[in-house]
Amino acid sequence: MFVRVASVYCLALLATWPTFGMASLGLVAQPVDLYQEQLNQLLQYLMWGAQVERCVAIITDDLHSSIYDAAYFEAVARDARPYYMLRINASDELHRPSKHVQLVLQAIRSSGCDLHVITVLNGWQVKQLIGFVYESRALHMQHKFVLLHDTRLYTRDMWHVWSVFVRTVFVKRQHQRASFSLSTIDYPGILSDVLVLKDLGNWSPGKRIDGQLIFKDKTRDLRGISLSVAISEHVPMVQLNRSTNSYQGVEVEIIAALAKTLHFQANYYNLNESESNAAADWEGFENGNENASQLIAERIVAEVAQHNARFGIGDLHLFQSYGQHVELSRQHSVECLTFLTPESSTDNSWQTFILPFSGGMWAGVLLSLFVVGTIFYLISFLNALLLLDSRQAASFFRCLRHKQQRQEQLQQQQREWKRFSFRLELARHRQQQQQQQQQLRRGNGRDLFDDYANCILLTYSMLLYVALPRMPHHWPLRVLTGWYWIYCILLVATYRASFTAILANPAARVTIDTLQDLNRARIPPATGAAENREFFLESSDETVRELGASMEIVKNIDELTERIASGRCAYYDNEFYLRYLRVADEARGGRATTALHIMKECVVHMPVVLALEKNSALKPHVDDIIQHLSEAGLIAKWLRDAIKRLPAEEQAPQEALMNLNKFWSSFVALGIGYLISISAIALEHWHFRYVVMQHPLYDAYNPSIYYNFKRLYSNSI
Repeated sequence: MFVRVASVYCLALLATWPTFGMASLGLVAQPVDLYQEQLNQLLQYLMWGAQVERCVAIITDDLHSSIYDAAYFEAVARDARPYYMLRINASDELHRPSKHVQLVLQAIRSSGCDLHVITVLNGWQVKQLIGFVYESRALHMQHKFVLLHDTRLYTRDMWHVWSVFVRTVFVKRQHQRASFSLSTIDYPGILSDVLVLKDLGNWSPGKRIDGQLIFKDKTRDLRGISLSVAISEHVPMVQLNRSTNSYQGVEVEIIAALAKTLHFQANYYNLNESESNAAADWEGFENGNENASQLIAERIVAEVAQHNARFGIGDLHLFQSYGQHVELSRQHSVECLTFLTPESSTDNSWQTFILPFSGGMWAGVLLSLFVVGTIFYLISFLNALLLLDSRQAASFFRCLRHKQQRQEQLQQQQREWKRFSFRLELARHRQQQQQQQQQLRRGNGRDLFDDYANCILLTYSMLLYVALPRMPHHWPLRVLTGWYWIYCILLVATYRASFTAILANPAARVTIDTLQDLNRARIPPATGAAENREFFLESSDETVRELGASMEIVKNIDELTERIASGRCAYYDNEFYLRYLRVADEARGGRATTALHIMKECVVHMPVVLALEKNSALKPHVDDIIQHLSEAGLIAKWLRDAIKRLPAEEQAPQEALMNLNKFWSSFVALGIGYLISISAIALEHWHFRYVVMQHPLYDAYNPSIYYNFKRLYSNSI
């Protein structure tokens, strides 16, 4: 209310007493008409010196509106340009302008007017208008401005605003002589938080103005000033080289090129190591999200938005939410954003020995052993029947006899075995045994396949290419043996071919390469930026929205690779940073993580930008320099240098190599053989101790009696 009353009161005095003086304008005992006439002439010269190419925007009040009459525009008609004229009432609150004022400002910005002339007497209204323009970006703040000098415009809360309006000229009426002093913001001095007005000279009626000097572009040469740069380590844009204790990366090289071109010194400070909690204390960022301010990407934006840093680098992506608080430069790179997922492998090396055949094939091979062995046994039995060898035929299938009958015979025979006469009879049978052995040598007697146990062992040995002790005597068995040898040759050749192929090729990898695979795997996704989660939630794809609903925002990446390898999450970031995570353990001196896979499908190709202060005057030059660096191929070269030590997915070897992992199956097979052998020895020892030694005929001092009896009377048990 005080502002409104003071404005009306000043205007009333100016209308009734032409000689009223005002300290803010330096107008002392000067007629209003003379002041307006001189200001009219000065603004004409300023318009000529501004070299307007598009249009002129005029914002004035009741006192100065009479300056812009038809004669004024006729005087500048030699270079006539379209113009907008907005008249401000003394009662208008400009920190929240009316809809009409906002529409006019929007039209001025859309037309891209080169010169903005603001001749409003009330400094509070001008301050409100400038603040609104700064917050809402209602005008192009790097274009040329002409304002009336007022000490209320230079308070501390306006310092960062005037660091944006760098081509502003302030007009101040001199007290003692009919002249005006022209001044501007000392740029880049204001970037050091010191507001100094630089004097451009005095103007008196009839004197011309050098437009190139008045509206000089002061942003091309920063005169070696030190500018703070907030950084966050994020490969490949920013990374600390511990050997030299300096930062390197694509964006560090870009900042170095900007510093060399614009002549400033970059003062880096790492937010990961900074003790400043400015970002955490910044309320209202990201709609009041409590966790967002603690994330590195948002902290960079917060540091720049609060004017703690002039630049912010650290792999910032082009999100619209960032643009509300800071200025984002032209994109300098485009990154493939995808997931780092757990990888499983079918490298069951200990099973390599049995991999050449499927389960059904192995079952068929084992079944064929028993079937062929049984067929050998049956043919040997039938051959004995055809040859009318009843004694030999009676020995077949003795295992099928009734168990109780066998036990009764055994008890009856044990009483006879204990008599001394039986032992004498046993000795007389030795000569008969020698005669039977001679018959076997001549081809008579029992054959190889007359015993079922021998049939199984011999068929198994033929499958392993172990030669028979001799060929069977009977031709049916010889023919069957030959065909079984052919079967064994085909089977072993097939096994060897498949086994060689398995050894020559790497184990298959089970990977997640699409979003559908990730969704089906039910692995919860994770990311390091809240904007990434919002991007997923706002997607039109149903699968992407489902992943976004379960996406977790990760703040600590110390144990991230372990979580991914164990299948507890899949991390979302750019491809190069995911490569860095895969070799992070190796870089720290540990063992590289090999169970991680970078998904081949890119979710989105995201532009990468730098962060500058809101409405920064350096943005046009930064964009131009980045464009030149990109066209020259320097950014691509810096990117290659940054990722040359980050290997991509390992390719399968083309040559057939045998490694120790594939050889483990042989040790497994050997171990199984040792285990079976030891078990057989233990079983044989148990049989000797609890069966052989318990037999009535076993004599510890003459064990040959028992074994001779077993050979002669093998059918008795």
